[in-house]
Amino acid sequence: MRAADALPPVRQWRIHLGAHKTATSHLQETLAAVRYELVGQGVDFIPNPLVRQRNLARTLSQRRSVARLPIVGRACMRATIELVVAPLRTGPEVVALSEENIVGVPEHMLRVPSYPQAERNVARLASLARRAEVVFFLSIRSYDTLLPSAYVETLKHAPPSPGGFREAVAELLAGSSGWFDLVSRIRAAAPGIPLRIWRQEDYRANARAIMETVCGCALGSLPEISDPTWTRSPSAGAVATAEALPRDLRRAERLMRVREIFAAAEPGDDRFRPFGTAERQRLRARYEEDLERIERTYPDVLMHFEPRELVA
Repeated sequence: MRAADALPPVRQWRIHLGAHKTATSHLQETLAAVRYELVGQGVDFIPNPLVRQRNLARTLSQRRSVARLPIVGRACMRATIELVVAPLRTGPEVVALSEENIVGVPEHMLRVPSYPQAERNVARLASLARRAEVVFFLSIRSYDTLLPSAYVETLKHAPPSPGGFREAVAELLAGSSGWFDLVSRIRAAAPGIPLRIWRQEDYRANARAIMETVCGCALGSLPEISDPTWTRSPSAGAVATAEALPRDLRRAERLMRVREIFAAAEPGDDRFRPFGTAERQRLRARYEEDLERIERTYPDVLMHFEPRELVA
């Protein structure tokens, strides 16, 4: 890589904010695999592991007293973000990255409101717009499949609620917090910055179009990226085993052991599906209502593809 101080300033930032469990890993791994082909088209996609090594999300989340002074705070934050990313660049003036931890860690998905740190972190990223164009991207998913998947993800990082899945999602199910709320908070935190949103349900059939939108250029041949075994939907038995792990495990050991449990589980019909048919239908209807509210309130934000039914 070239020395960071020899690189031209970033002219455009293209930042995928997540969310978790919306096929972010596939997008990140695929674009990382063609990084140097993208460089030839003037786009530098920075691989997610490198972004995490530099602790970008943590940098955005830290409390900073200087942030109380709006002008000085924005300038300081912009410079800090640029310094974090600079050593990872390869040269192009268009920088793209995907980091779902920007809006919050996995455990924050099930809080009310979801991702409570999202506004602060997005507002700090928006400071980049003082010197460059910024475009944000967000991927979302139907609640009937998202909530079980999100709960499974939290088991890798923290012990479960005493009441398990039902207790973990009870507040979300009872309230009105959801995607419309998160989108509204992102728009309020970054007024004037373009935001494009796609549905996870559209990703499989439209992955190339979505990735081209994120990068802002056409893509050549793409590698086949297979998800690691431990990222597949685990069985109900594997989830119960993960829930029963000692609560005092260190975070790194918990992650390792939960991954091992999920990897060792035999595939079959015993998939973790805590919602019944009627409940799934209600959650899908709630998702569709949120999509309609987003479309009505923020026209041209949602990406549209050929109609496709939600997977049962």
